[in-house]
Amino acid sequence: MMQRVGGRGSLGNQLLILVVGSALVGLGTSAYVFYQQLYRAARDEVSQAVTTQALQIEQQLIAVRQAADTVAVGAPFLQSAKVVSPDAYARLVQTAFERHPRVLALGLSQEPKRFIPTSGSFSVNFVRSQEGITFTDEVGQPLPGNDQVRRGARVNYASQPFYTFAREVSSDTGRGIWTEPYSDYGTPVITYGVAARSSSGAVLGVATADVRVANLNESVRSSPLADNQGHFIILSNADRVLLYPPDPSKADGGEQGFQELPELRDIWDGMRGKVEDIQESAGSIVAYRQVSENKWAVFAVVPQAAILGRVLPITIAATAGVGILLLVVVVWFVRSLNARLKPILESCDRLTQERGGDLQEGALGDEIDRLNLSFKNMIAQIALNEERIRDEVSRSVQAQERLALTQQSQRESELVEQDVGDLLDVVTSMEDGDLTIAAEVSDRATGLVADTLNRLREKFTETIARVLATAQDVALGAQELEKMARTVALNTVEQAQSVDEGRSLTQQVASLAQNSAEQVNITNQALQEVQATVASGRVAINQLIEGITVLQTGSAQIVQRMKTLGEFVGLAEQFVQDQTQIASLTQVLAINATLVAARAAEQRDPKQFIGVAREFETIAGQVNDLATQTNDGLTILRQRTGQIQTVVSAIDAEVQNLGSLVAGFTSGVEKSQDAFQSVQAVTEQVVLVGQKVSESSVEIVHAADSTAKYMSEIAELAELTADLTRSTRLQSEQMGNLAQQLLSRIQFFRLPAAALPESKPALAAKK
Repeated sequence: MMQRVGGRGSLGNQLLILVVGSALVGLGTSAYVFYQQLYRAARDEVSQAVTTQALQIEQQLIAVRQAADTVAVGAPFLQSAKVVSPDAYARLVQTAFERHPRVLALGLSQEPKRFIPTSGSFSVNFVRSQEGITFTDEVGQPLPGNDQVRRGARVNYASQPFYTFAREVSSDTGRGIWTEPYSDYGTPVITYGVAARSSSGAVLGVATADVRVANLNESVRSSPLADNQGHFIILSNADRVLLYPPDPSKADGGEQGFQELPELRDIWDGMRGKVEDIQESAGSIVAYRQVSENKWAVFAVVPQAAILGRVLPITIAATAGVGILLLVVVVWFVRSLNARLKPILESCDRLTQERGGDLQEGALGDEIDRLNLSFKNMIAQIALNEERIRDEVSRSVQAQERLALTQQSQRESELVEQDVGDLLDVVTSMEDGDLTIAAEVSDRATGLVADTLNRLREKFTETIARVLATAQDVALGAQELEKMARTVALNTVEQAQSVDEGRSLTQQVASLAQNSAEQVNITNQALQEVQATVASGRVAINQLIEGITVLQTGSAQIVQRMKTLGEFVGLAEQFVQDQTQIASLTQVLAINATLVAARAAEQRDPKQFIGVAREFETIAGQVNDLATQTNDGLTILRQRTGQIQTVVSAIDAEVQNLGSLVAGFTSGVEKSQDAFQSVQAVTEQVVLVGQKVSESSVEIVHAADSTAKYMSEIAELAELTADLTRSTRLQSEQMGNLAQQLLSRIQFFRLPAAALPESKPALAAKK
């Protein structure tokens, strides 16, 4: 009975269970990883949100700080320029205040008598009208044409904590400070204070800038977080709550601490001191970022349920979609597999029944078990058939082998007879001297004999070829003997030429010796002329020495006069400096007189006018003293000018005397130059003569060496000629005998063309 495909224990159902189970495990793992990625992305989104809000607060604080820094930098410039008008400092503060609309109030307060020397205290403060601001009379009066801004002064500013703290801290560090929130103008504010310092570092005053805490919190409060399911928290540097949307009463006045907030109660101590962090607390994700400008802490709090509400639906939907798709694909694959296995299983069952097998419905497992049983039956049947075929083939092979052995014995007998006849033919040819025929080698018993005979023939052929090559070398040796004979003849000719060259060199030696004698005579005459020139040069040199001595004396006198003249010039420069100083003092007195005249024009009281007149009298006395100093200086200048003229006249006379000495010195130099030119010309002639003598001597030496060398070569060539002649005779006799013997013996053999050596051209020509 044939089993139905696709039953409860079928392969398709097992494969479906395994694949779906493995896929569910993989999908579960992937879903968990996907969930973790989405959860991390949500955490990063919360962290990015708190970073954005912290940076917005920091930008507002930087704008406020820049306003105060502008005033703190500009006020010392006005003070160094001696500006003492309060309105000038007020304009500086107002200009910076108008450029920074985020600032609630901007002011400048001085240290005692710093900006305004006539006043112990000075303060100017501008306040802008904003929502929640309450103006009182102490704030100040509205500006003309702008009732939204008031100008006033801080009352008792020197005793205010923000003033004293900013003055002490910023004067030490060079940076400003931010205060904790406090109530002013009817609203919580924070103040930035920075000391205004002079170029020497002295504190001149303090510039302050106020900003509302509500303005800083406004952008954070209105920013949505996690679809309005989360909220932001702001703590001051002293851990006071400034913003808490779930319960705004905890942030009123900024008096409560973070311990009142369940989100921060357990984690803030671990976050403190970090720039940013993110943790989980009280079922919420808390991201933290510090505002670096004033060390505020901004927190973003999002319930974990809000994040799970966003992450879990996406994860579940994605997992379910992938699972359903995978289930559909696996079911389709299993159905396709069962459809393909059904014909195969039916064929296997049919084959098993035909071979006498029995199939029971409950005895078989899945499709693989049924295929396994069918293949085992087929393999057993194939093994039986193979054994039967092997027996039949074995009997047929034995019969064929016996028949083949009989036929092979007959063929081998015939082949052996033929091989023996071939070997006898080869031996007969070798006896006749024909070495070109080789025996045929086969795989039979006679093949070994044929191979041995061939190797013997090859060795014998090589020996004969070597002998033939030796005969050719002997012929070449004879040709070399002919060349040696020609060389002997050429050497004889060269000996004759060498003798002729020796004779010509001897004649050159004689002529060079005669030239050397003539050059020696010329050298003697030149040396006599040099001696006379040197004598005249000595006289000229003595005259030069005397002229140089006189010139040195005149130069020393001129140097002394120049030193005196330099001292007079220095005195004149001192006088010029005195006159310059007097001129500057005169200008100062003129300016003072102008100022006194201006004051006199403004005075109406006679007593004050008398005081101005006395100042005029004092200035007139100073001018009189300067005039007296000027006259004394002019008198001294006249005296110095006369002395300078005297010194210049003396220097002129010395220079004229020095001119005559220089002229005499010049004539002596010219004479010395002529004498030395004569000496140079004669010396050059002597040098040339010496060079010619040296060259002649060198040529004589070379000629003598060449003569000796040629004589030696002539003797060597004579000996070499005799030796070569004797060797040539002996070698000719020996080679003639050897050549005759070899040729007579080799003519008996005929060698293969490949074994013959290359014929030498000379030997071929000789044949």
